[in-house]
Amino acid sequence: MRAARTGRRLLRLYPAGWRARYGDELEALIVDASGGGRVPWRTRADVVRAAARERAAAAGLGGAGPAGERVRGGVLLVLCAWALFVVGGLVVQRTSEHWQAVTPAADRALPSAAFAVLVGAAACASVLVVAGTALALPSLIAFLRGGGWPQIRSRVIGATVVTDVTVVATIGLVVWAGTLTAAERDGGDVAYAAAFVIWALLGVACLGAWTLVAVAVARRLRLPEATLRAEAWIAAAVAAAMVAMTAAAVVWWAALASAAPWFLSGRPAGATGATFAPQLAVAVALMLAAVALAAAGARQAVRALPELGERP
Repeated sequence: MRAARTGRRLLRLYPAGWRARYGDELEALIVDASGGGRVPWRTRADVVRAAARERAAAAGLGGAGPAGERVRGGVLLVLCAWALFVVGGLVVQRTSEHWQAVTPAADRALPSAAFAVLVGAAACASVLVVAGTALALPSLIAFLRGGGWPQIRSRVIGATVVTDVTVVATIGLVVWAGTLTAAERDGGDVAYAAAFVIWALLGVACLGAWTLVAVAVARRLRLPEATLRAEAWIAAAVAAAMVAMTAAAVVWWAALASAAPWFLSGRPAGATGATFAPQLAVAVALMLAAVALAAAGARQAVRALPELGERP
């Protein structure tokens, strides 16, 4: 019973169409692998990885199909990775506020250089993402003129609702912050800190919702071959920028841990402090995961380019 229950839960990770076709077979395999007892963690991990691949394929992010679809899927995978990377980058940005003010001038050279690379690469990547979006605009206009709006209406409305809630929450948080002291805003007020976390989660949900809209729309666009080629190289450049930003963030963290450990632990300048910062660890973990996804997507897109335009 335990194995069957676990199998049913794991099956929910797969797309509905896949479950209807192969669900019973996979559930039986899971039960057999466990001998009717507890499902081994290795089996669970294998099933989760396979489910992620099927979800990616269902979303048009997989590496199968014609060359054009592989390019499109790789580019969209980089776009999703960029959204995840932005979350990690925002945590770094929030954590790094005013670090120069508490770091000795003699020790600022390395962290300053690393931070400059981080900011510069972020600006370049942002421009590239905007450029990729602009390249797809003619196809988007043609899609909407051809009656495509009903296909994406529900996703756009959902993302708009999340955005509206986030805007209202932002206004409320700003007004609330204006009534607090600096110490209360920096964690002294528990209620405000909890509200800030909720607001941050709303921001992540908003980013995720619009990313899903972008993926849903891009899957339906008729993109010319030249546009697909340009998008593939833009995706590769964004992935490279993400690598540079991640390396710069790690170097900045290490340099600051040596020069001003008190900053990372929130203590007065000159005090002893821990060099490990949980928020930065989470941010770097998100950035590394995003880099891995972006590298896979860029590789898929670029490798499919030689086949683009070939006729069967």
